[in-house]
Amino acid sequence: DGLPLSQVTNHVLEELSRGLARGQSGPRYFGFVTGGALPAAQCGDILTTIYDQNVQVHLPTDTISTALEHRTLQLVLDLLSIPRATFTGQSLSSGATGSNILGLLCGRDYAIRKAIGDAEYSVADNGYPSGITIKVLTDRHHASIEKAAAIIGIGRKNVVSLVLAQSERFVDCLERQLEQYRTSPRKVATIVTVSFGEVNTGDFTDIRGVREVCDRYGAWLHIDAAFGALACLLPEYSHLSGQMACADSLTLDAHKSFNVPYAAGIFYTRERALLTSILAGSTLPTYLAAASQPRPEDFPEWVDTVASPLHTNLENSRRFIALPLYCALINMGRKGYTELMNRNIQFARDLAAWMLSGQGEQWYEVLNLMEEVDGEKCVPLNVVLFRPRDTEDIPAIYRRSHYSSRPERASSTLIQDINRTKGMYVSPGAYAFGAVRIAASNWTTGLNDDGEDLKAVKKILRNIMLQEPRLD
Repeated sequence: DGLPLSQVTNHVLEELSRGLARGQSGPRYFGFVTGGALPAAQCGDILTTIYDQNVQVHLPTDTISTALEHRTLQLVLDLLSIPRATFTGQSLSSGATGSNILGLLCGRDYAIRKAIGDAEYSVADNGYPSGITIKVLTDRHHASIEKAAAIIGIGRKNVVSLVLAQSERFVDCLERQLEQYRTSPRKVATIVTVSFGEVNTGDFTDIRGVREVCDRYGAWLHIDAAFGALACLLPEYSHLSGQMACADSLTLDAHKSFNVPYAAGIFYTRERALLTSILAGSTLPTYLAAASQPRPEDFPEWVDTVASPLHTNLENSRRFIALPLYCALINMGRKGYTELMNRNIQFARDLAAWMLSGQGEQWYEVLNLMEEVDGEKCVPLNVVLFRPRDTEDIPAIYRRSHYSSRPERASSTLIQDINRTKGMYVSPGAYAFGAVRIAASNWTTGLNDDGEDLKAVKKILRNIMLQEPRLD
């Protein structure tokens, strides 16, 4: 017969909530790359549910939802110091995976047109032409790139992560591989995908010269900046704005550093016509058509240039994702987001410094010292990748040499014990013989706490090493 609302509420709060991840939106949840939810974004998310707009068809005299989404996506470009005219195709998605699918979809059609010499060919309409292979060349890609390749028919095995020789530039390795494909007897269409904020280390692909090489070989350049886009707000990373503007398509993720509630991805591409040629289709149900409507005299002309989201997005219907993001943007502004990124990055650097030259040095080894600031090595962005040292100074259960056949168990055991404290949460990192990864992405981390979050993390990591070793 159903339950009264009060019983449903009590059931969720008193029973189901016990099984949810604790602290996932808090200052010391460092697993995955999880941002929190800014109060302004929370407000926007609540109102999104109340208004319950289905953002699909552009009907500007009925609802401003599509126009607000368009303007919100422009505000993101403004924040990143990327000229609005750079990307005429834009959309919101459910996350970086959806945005990466859109990027590879556009890249697929573009690269095949280049490879077969037919500027009008549409894979979306005609399917894949015979006698051609698509290769996605990457630098330390996120797993969602392989998922996207699988979904759109490129195939996971055609995603090729380029392995750079020591001191080799990415552009040189890339050009060598593209030249090999060019001289191959089989036609090869190519998409190049690079990471801005690699998920394990926080590192950025050096793409100097990549744009010119992609143009010369007819390759599509997709930048996955889901993790690291907002780093461009800081002086030392300001060059990233110009590099992101070099992309043919760009992925961002609002539920990471933007600290907007799940699920909110962002996608840009240079040509809206290519995006809509793939997603609009040749037929449209009558009820989804944007009927012509009379405009009031003061109607802004730019509103009529907005595309219906169902022509630029994977879904034919979705919620009003733009509202929480819009609320966060106008609340935080450039100053607020710059301070947020500064806090997260400084937190990671301070923790890494404790492991490098502080008390933590005797127990931990930092693995992602990839940048130099003021003459000293430091971790990039807001990630600390580390593992326990393999020495007599630490409990045996955390030593790699204690597990002769499975040395990665040392780090996995440490992760379990850290998370068992309930004082912080970490996740595994990809590294030979295992690693622990801390990604500081939450707006509350280090906020007006006089260093309490950092002190708490150091205390947990210290106490774990000083405790009596537990039995396996």
